[in-house]
Amino acid sequence: MTDPLLHPLIAKRRAELQLNLQNISQRGFHKEKFCLMPFVNIILEPNGSVGLCRHKGTEHSLGNLKQNTWQEIWNGPEAQRWRQEFLSGEPVTCKKEIKDQHCNLCPELGKMMLPKKQLRESMGTPLRLTANFNGRCNLQCQMCDVWKLPNDFYTEENFWASAREHLFPQLKEIDMLSGEPFIQADTFKLIDEVSLVNPSCKWSITTNAHWKLNQKIIDGLNKIEIKNIILSVDSLDPNIYKKIRYPGNLERVLATIEDLREYETQRGKGRELNMNLNFLVQKDNWHEIPEVIDYCLSRNIHPFITFCYIPSEHSLLTLDIKMREKILRSFLKNLTWGELALSHRILNPLISSLAKIDQSNYLLELNSIKENYEKNDEIKATT
Repeated sequence: MTDPLLHPLIAKRRAELQLNLQNISQRGFHKEKFCLMPFVNIILEPNGSVGLCRHKGTEHSLGNLKQNTWQEIWNGPEAQRWRQEFLSGEPVTCKKEIKDQHCNLCPELGKMMLPKKQLRESMGTPLRLTANFNGRCNLQCQMCDVWKLPNDFYTEENFWASAREHLFPQLKEIDMLSGEPFIQADTFKLIDEVSLVNPSCKWSITTNAHWKLNQKIIDGLNKIEIKNIILSVDSLDPNIYKKIRYPGNLERVLATIEDLREYETQRGKGRELNMNLNFLVQKDNWHEIPEVIDYCLSRNIHPFITFCYIPSEHSLLTLDIKMREKILRSFLKNLTWGELALSHRILNPLISSLAKIDQSNYLLELNSIKENYEKNDEIKATT
């Protein structure tokens, strides 16, 4: 496999990341401690819970539509307190996520950056909606509880009427989640309603791809501007895939991905699907990282290697220390620097779980691998 860091998708993302860091600094914020998400995004959960960020999960609630409107929660004291942490440069709520995942530095999110003065004032209306409307799903993933959550909570009275007037026209982006959005009526209702009043809104849709690309889905996708399609696939081994995403059929998923690639060519230049693949590393699949990266980049799909923290029984962090070190040693021995760089969300929590002296040793070894990579890259450039 060629160097992942030289692939056009990865090179583009790295360049965008640097621009985003500059943009944050130019606004007067600490580039490692600022996140735009709580200033622009609202997330609605299947049980009516309201939050500001998908990375915090369904449990991080600021209120519920059973007691308050989404506007009251969006401008409420808990939301304002969360934002103030980033304005002051002392994040507490997201401290662990920033350290392990660097999710605050997402270059795509950074493109929505607002002037500093505006960030310090009332937020008004969200510019981004994470729509996690229903738990309804066609899989029962071992590390997920969304499929256990309610359905059909959102009604004209508690959401649609207000959103139609005050939210949909203002949105710059929609982040579509749910159990499985492409089997839910609310997904297609949202597409119809938003495309009618706000056709320039960009959509990000997270899907397990465990369905057949039919005309109804194509018609829906044809109505919207797609930012990206995020494919949740946690193994390329049929047996492991079925265990993790029960009772999933990997063959069905891979066929849908190929159908989406074909559909992408039909959409034409400038209307790409910009597919990403989320690979959640856990006890069953940690050894598959190189294979997954190769699969993605050979199909022009961006690999997003991320880490399972909860439920703890599936997390690498609950392995004994000898096994965690064995996994780390395997990574450092068998992965190229490019693969390691794309796996930083896995390396960070594993290394942080060790004793201080061991942390230092692994960080030194990682730095040595990086230096050798850069040195060899310089040699190749001069020959």
